[in-house]
Amino acid sequence: MNFLLRVPGIRSCSAWFQLWLFGPLLLAGCVSTKTPYTRDRVAQRLEARGGYHIGPARTANNPAPARPNLQDGLSEEEATALALTRNPAFQADLSALALAQADLQDAGLLANPVLTGVTAYGTSPFFLALNVASDLLWQRPGRVGAAQLETQRVAESLVSRGLLVSRDAQVSYTDITLADERVRIAREAISMRAEVARILRARYRAGEASELETVAPRADSLRAVDDFLRARRDAQVARLRLLATLGLDSVNADSLRFPPPAAGNAAVPPLRALLDTAYAARPDLWAARVGIEGIGKRLKWERSRVFSFVLSLNARLNDPNPVQLGPGAAIGLPLFNRNQGRIARVKAELEQASWQYLALRQTVNLDVREAYAQYEQATQSVALWQNSRLPSLRDALRRSTKAFINGDFPYVQVAETTRQLLDARLRAAEARADQRRALARLRYAVGGLF
Repeated sequence: MNFLLRVPGIRSCSAWFQLWLFGPLLLAGCVSTKTPYTRDRVAQRLEARGGYHIGPARTANNPAPARPNLQDGLSEEEATALALTRNPAFQADLSALALAQADLQDAGLLANPVLTGVTAYGTSPFFLALNVASDLLWQRPGRVGAAQLETQRVAESLVSRGLLVSRDAQVSYTDITLADERVRIAREAISMRAEVARILRARYRAGEASELETVAPRADSLRAVDDFLRARRDAQVARLRLLATLGLDSVNADSLRFPPPAAGNAAVPPLRALLDTAYAARPDLWAARVGIEGIGKRLKWERSRVFSFVLSLNARLNDPNPVQLGPGAAIGLPLFNRNQGRIARVKAELEQASWQYLALRQTVNLDVREAYAQYEQATQSVALWQNSRLPSLRDALRRSTKAFINGDFPYVQVAETTRQLLDARLRAAEARADQRRALARLRYAVGGLF
């Protein structure tokens, strides 16, 4: 139900009256739709947090970054950089920022005015009416404010996504270095088993051993070959997976070297400090908080839509009389529709977002604690195997092999010592890989700020 108020008898509208009528509405609608949360802002945040670069935006002239020089191999830092510049999934995620900016631009647009004209007939004059939906003017700040916060939320989410992509690249690179280490250990196992089998065959030909004693070494050698083939296959699969995420599917994975990262323990802060840093700096937590604020802005906007208001400027054209101008207004009375459905929906979204924020805080707490516990355990395992267990097993194998060559030690003891040494080397390599994985997860869990 609309009431239209017109004052057609006024020959010309006073400039002061028009300013009084339209000025407050125009001032209320003056709000900028520009946002600082652009792709450059996301790039700056990622560089400040981890030294990562996402590269320039894709264009028609530059659809993809040039392939790097891989002659000297692919380091962990290079793999992380390529993941952020060439990973198709992350590039698709970056497009969400352009979508949010388009929504912000749309939120700032006003409805076009409607010009109505009625031709003269009979004694009625020619009539014109210019109608402007002015309720959008005071609703515009709320719409634009909510869209601004949504753009900020998307930008913070992209920072979190970039940190996740870099973490996954580091974990995948660690998987490759571990697979390569397993291949090297399996290759050495073949040599060790073959040497023992050769010694036993020489003793058999010299009549110092029975033919039955040569069966077990041959079986162990075949098993070592099978372990090597399996390890080589796992290494190939790990390489293919990483190269696919880097957009380097056409590269020959077998010929590409992956040098292991430099050994050394990182300076990890205490758990309490890591938790405080995560609560203050995790970009996904920031995005969740901004999202709640944006929903609050949307709630105010939905409440402002209860009233609709249309301003009009009417003109009557009579032949004997001059043009008559008169302002008018159409006000929608909220008798039946007070936007209850949209308001209730936004309230429910606000409650949902609040609970999701609390759940995310719990997830952050769990991520930090799990990664910290994994890093501590892996560090202890590295020290156990490398500093204690491996040296003693190497010495035991050296002495048992020497005794076996002299005929003072049975083969079963040499085989068991060899198995224990190879197992210890695998455990040490796995512990080092677990340590690097845990460190990558811990850096992501605290927002990349250590």
